Amino acid sequence: MHIITRQIRIQALTFVALVSMLLALPSFAYTSSEPTAEDPGYVIKTTLDKITTFSSNSDKVDPARLRGFIENQIIPHFDFDNMSHWITGRYARYMSDKDKTDFQRNLRETFLSSLAKHLGSFDAKNTHVRFFPARYRGEDEAFVNTDVYRPDALTVQLDFRMRREGNDWKIIDIKANGSSAVLYYRDHFMSQLRQYQRPVYARRY
Repeated sequence: MHIITRQIRIQALTFVALVSMLLALPSFAYTSSEPTAEDPGYVIKTTLDKITTFSSNSDKVDPARLRGFIENQIIPHFDFDNMSHWITGRYARYMSDKDKTDFQRNLRETFLSSLAKHLGSFDAKNTHVRFFPARYRGEDEAFVNTDVYRPDALTVQLDFRMRREGNDWKIIDIKANGSSAVLYYRDHFMSQLRQYQRPVYARRY
């Protein structure tokens, strides 16, 4: 049991480190497989371009300005309603509408704070991102796979699961070397989620 718990924690830390590395890079280079405007991966590329421009303007960014940038330029590309649905899972049936709204707001704030922490302090150079052609599951769901190369580290595989909202594509999960953001946050919030379950007296034995 202790070994399993330790493995989960290691995977969670690995996920945070890998995703933070990507979202905190001050400069990017793309390979010939760079996505076009019609590709779901274009959302990710343009977001990385904005991060590049923002991070290169100052060595030390004011925390309020950094938070504003993340909230306005990065957060809107994530579908927190969908992410909350998958994270809460079976516990959602016992949550009120207010509970679900509060949980989604908490998830969003946790995500934003984590990005602000790493984007404001991380520094990296000579990083290359390779985009692979998007794979589709129906018309409204796609998977965008990328490889992140650095001369001083092993290649990182980042896989984005995306869903179409009108004319836009939103990120609903990220896997960093196989570690899922949704699963990470489910583990992170598990103690909170356990309060939303069927009462003991209502269970059948």
